[in-house]
Amino acid sequence: MSEIMKPENECPFDPKQYECHCLVAPLGSFSWALIQLKLRKRVARSVWGDKGMYLAITPRVNDLTVEKDSAYAVDGVAVGTKYDYLTHIDLRNEHGNFVPWQPTQEDMMACDWEFFEDKAKPEPQPEPKLETPKYSLAFDVKTEVASLSGTGLWGAQPTNVENNLTTNGRPYNIYWFGPGYGTAAANQLRIDFKAVTGSAAQVPDLDNKTLITTVDGKKYNLGTLTEKSSNSTGQEVHIHYRNGDTAELGKLLEQVGKTFRLHCGWYD
Repeated sequence: MSEIMKPENECPFDPKQYECHCLVAPLGSFSWALIQLKLRKRVARSVWGDKGMYLAITPRVNDLTVEKDSAYAVDGVAVGTKYDYLTHIDLRNEHGNFVPWQPTQEDMMACDWEFFEDKAKPEPQPEPKLETPKYSLAFDVKTEVASLSGTGLWGAQPTNVENNLTTNGRPYNIYWFGPGYGTAAANQLRIDFKAVTGSAAQVPDLDNKTLITTVDGKKYNLGTLTEKSSNSTGQEVHIHYRNGDTAELGKLLEQVGKTFRLHCGWYD
């Protein structure tokens, strides 16, 4: 082994020897960058931008041996030759590969050296997928100011599109009791069902089901059932909601004269 390659001729690689609590090099200078490399930090120049390029030091490895079929052996170095792999600086290039690096005059005179930090890309969060609803209902509504007593009340008569919620009933009214409605019924949405045949509409137990209503691709979570009631004859069933996004959905129904299609799904 030549005199140049002897370990005693190489600067000691003990990071503690480069620790100092005083200013030993101007921040951002090439000298500062070399110190950080000796401390096993990664550094980069700001002009390298967001390409993911940085420098890292590779420490010396002693007493290696050229093995058969290795790159050195293929290049003609005798198998069994002993060597040391010397300390050097690697550059991680913009393609994610590492290559031994030597500074240019510009690199040595630059004052834009800085620590390199990985910019972690946030993991894409998949849209939560709701399971198939237990019950579903879809209908078109064209809202108008309701004729019932009180102000702040909007209503519509739905046109049924899809219904696997009721076995003997159809949605025939939907009401939005706005904040201005003058009773305790304010701030709630009510859907009325009327029997198709016989004396009573049949609506299943919805107490623990969450109602998700979709309008023009936007989902409104109305939460669980607030109340279930009927009219004096028992022919009608009324379901009430006032939680979650109910008020936001109600605002749509205040747009008199517009037609909306509501897709309602009840989930366990």
